[in-house]
Amino acid sequence: MSKAFTREDDDAPPPAVTRRGVAVPTPNPVTAAGLRALRAELAGASGDRARELADHLATAEVLAPADRAAAGFGARVTVVDDAGRRHTYRIVGAIEAAPREGAISWQSPIAEALQAARVGDTVALPRGEVEVVAIDYPAA
Repeated sequence: MSKAFTREDDDAPPPAVTRRGVAVPTPNPVTAAGLRALRAELAGASGDRARELADHLATAEVLAPADRAAAGFGARVTVVDDAGRRHTYRIVGAIEAAPREGAISWQSPIAEALQAARVGDTVALPRGEVEVVAIDYPAA
């Protein structure tokens, strides 16, 4: 078959190790707390789950914040929307993400929009504009 009739990504390598169906980059950034949680989870895991966790831990890299005054990896960012509702997001590694609990992957659209924002900045999120009202970095 002619190359013209194949998808461009057919020759692409398989995705990195996945957790919950989400591809994880290599190296694999995590917070210090996330690394501890993964290690604890591995201690109680077996079979495929243990292999999956071990694969993630093999590529895990703890990232420290570059500028604690700006939103970045590991930050907990609180925003207020136009209706006055507060939302708090924690920017974490892909394998730590738990959106229902406010922990969002650094690769998510919300985290990308918040990247480098400072208190007082207005940021356009997928659901509309918000004002950043607090940024903190939980203790490691």
